[in-house]
Amino acid sequence: MKLLILGLILIGIVLIQIYYVNKNRENFESELDKALVDGERQFMAGQDKYWNIRSQGIGSGLITTKPDINEWVKLDENKNLQKYVPKNGLDQRDIDTKIVNCRALTKCEQLTGKNGCGYCAMDKEFRFGTKDGPTADVCPKNAWSTDAGKCQELREKEICSNVQSCGDLYGEAAKICGYCPTTGKAMVMEKVGEKYFPKYSDDTCDADGFGLLPGDKCGKFLKDHPCITPYYLSGPHPEECVKKLWKNSNCTDSTPYGKSFKDLGKVITMPYKEAGIKMLQTNTETRSSDYNTAVNNSDICFGNNDNIDPCDPKYSKNNIPHPACLRKEFKEAGCNEQGKGWALLKGENWNNAKKQVSQVSKYSKAQNTWSAFGFKYPFSTETTVGEYKSTMKRVNKLTVEADDYNTRAVTSMHCFGSTPPAPPPIKPGDTVSRIIDSNKYEGLVTRMSGADCYILWTQGTNLNNNNVTKREGTTINEQKQMFGWDGIPPTKNPKLKTIVNKARLNLKTSCSNNKSTCKLTCKDKIQEVLFKYPRPRDCMVGPWDEWSSCNKPCGGGESIRHRKITYPAKFGGSGCPVLENRRVCNMNPCMNVNFTEKV
Repeated sequence: MKLLILGLILIGIVLIQIYYVNKNRENFESELDKALVDGERQFMAGQDKYWNIRSQGIGSGLITTKPDINEWVKLDENKNLQKYVPKNGLDQRDIDTKIVNCRALTKCEQLTGKNGCGYCAMDKEFRFGTKDGPTADVCPKNAWSTDAGKCQELREKEICSNVQSCGDLYGEAAKICGYCPTTGKAMVMEKVGEKYFPKYSDDTCDADGFGLLPGDKCGKFLKDHPCITPYYLSGPHPEECVKKLWKNSNCTDSTPYGKSFKDLGKVITMPYKEAGIKMLQTNTETRSSDYNTAVNNSDICFGNNDNIDPCDPKYSKNNIPHPACLRKEFKEAGCNEQGKGWALLKGENWNNAKKQVSQVSKYSKAQNTWSAFGFKYPFSTETTVGEYKSTMKRVNKLTVEADDYNTRAVTSMHCFGSTPPAPPPIKPGDTVSRIIDSNKYEGLVTRMSGADCYILWTQGTNLNNNNVTKREGTTINEQKQMFGWDGIPPTKNPKLKTIVNKARLNLKTSCSNNKSTCKLTCKDKIQEVLFKYPRPRDCMVGPWDEWSSCNKPCGGGESIRHRKITYPAKFGGSGCPVLENRRVCNMNPCMNVNFTEKV
């Protein structure tokens, strides 16, 4: 029950509150409406008094402060001031009618020159007036005309003057206006042939031969021709213009001449065509026959000079490749910048470059051909890319493969700027080499007798054509003819000795007697090579047996003896000798036992 009473009380309070809110709102709206009505009535009353005064004539309503204040003067034909009394020659109703009629005009063609109407281009309104201007308004003289043709011109020019860009060419402006890209202004246009030109003679647009741009072509034209701007003959040029010129030059770097496209456009103070020519020239110079010019312009055009091959023959001079090419091949051969040869190739000193070419030319493969005919190879200061590349690779190899230590030391100094350690003394198990005429032989020392080394030769290389002949895979007979064995000279290569003084040999690889390593020891190497290429073993036989008894007592008999094979021939050794001998015996004639005389 208590809750019911409480609910009724709350409902009552809410209803009372709603009543007061509606009451106050209705009072406010009625007061506001009343104020608006009173204000409008006061304004209309004031306007009525204003026109009552104006209807009395020109000058009516002025406050009279002096007796002569309402006296008027004007210039006569002789430009002398004369007193003038204004007369209300026209009935005010006629003037009002003409004002209304002129304000009702909408087209310049409606100006007849006799209806007292004109057009003001400033506010785009038709008004009542004379040729000097509107009667009841103000308009600049150059913006006013009562002539229909001039009106049309003023009206069209006013419309076009408000066009600031291609985006403004819409509506009526799109029909009558064309955009001039070289002035940045719109002008009234007319079509002549396939192009549009200014309609009025006081408008000019060079447009670099393109003419005015109608609305439907304007945007695309400016996009396709970003350089055609009011500054196309002097700069600065817009960013898009610079991008297009740079693209047309086939250059690709994103910072041409070290600047952004926008910043570069700001500092270009020349016609855009001239700027484009300079960019094209930059690309052309990337193919210059002068190496430095080509590199510098490539860095500008492409951001790098990867397109430049320093070994291109067009950069050669003085009968050698460009020093940059020699540096490239020097490194690609495996040499480094610490080598003495590199010091001669630094910079662009062609004389030093020729000196380096001369120093390595003695290691050219061509020297072997000269040596084969008994001539000394002349040091050459001329070379080609291919010959120099081959020579430098050989120089690098000679640092470890040369037959003598002095050559290894000199080439290592030239290539790396350091010398290798002196080689240890030759010992059994070492790999040695020796050059005979135009052939280089390699082999293993199997044993030594004093200073003499017994060598088992394993391969030979023709230095003229680099053909390698290996012992492996050859027959015993071929080995016997070409290489022989340690202590056994070859049968068809008499210059190749198998017992050589160690002073005449070059150490190629020194063996180790350290058994803790995984490598073969000196003894292992000797055993391996002797097992792989065993020396020929001749047949061995035992001693002769005793002679057998003669098979005849007289008249010439025969006695025989034998010997046995102890070891048969192996590895191509000599065959066994005769194993049986025969001899005659009992040569005495036989006698008849019944006779004493010989038969």
